[in-house]
Amino acid sequence: MPTTEPSKQSMSEAEVSLLLAIHLISSERASSDVQVALDGAQVKIGDNHHFNVVEFMQARDWQQEQASDRWQCKYTNAKFNRSIVVHSQSGQGDVTAELGNGESLLVESKKGTLTNSKSSSEYPLIREAIGQLITLENIPAKVQLAVAVPHGERFVKLAMRWRNAPLILRTGILLLTVSPSGEVDGW
Repeated sequence: MPTTEPSKQSMSEAEVSLLLAIHLISSERASSDVQVALDGAQVKIGDNHHFNVVEFMQARDWQQEQASDRWQCKYTNAKFNRSIVVHSQSGQGDVTAELGNGESLLVESKKGTLTNSKSSSEYPLIREAIGQLITLENIPAKVQLAVAVPHGERFVKLAMRWRNAPLILRTGILLLTVSPSGEVDGW
């Protein structure tokens, strides 16, 4: 079961997506490079940096394939024969990869809190991600759809409950929770 860092209050969408990508490679679920689409506004608006992709990846032993000032690039890790390609193209899913079973994985990621707060944003965030997945116009023939959210208490409770909802079961959508340590629950 994933654990959370006691001092961490929330995770950004970029963090959820990148940790899931690292998990896909380190767990050998991915049989291809993993593509991660980040909206530029998640990273930087003007001179205001929200999330430093390069530092985040370097802290986890993932390096830019070619040194660059840009965060959109291919990241490699000497321990693995797969790479993570970070780009800013929208409409393709937040995380995509080919899986060992021949399916294409297409994930919508959402940000959120790890601790309980007065607001209850978890419910609409998961619903929004499910809606994004089921309204995609172009999907591969053999696809595994998934939602990835932080492994916070409310997200975990919702994911556990909704994994057994009749239409979630029928569509096969996975509800994954991602911890700050990179553990993923919900496969």
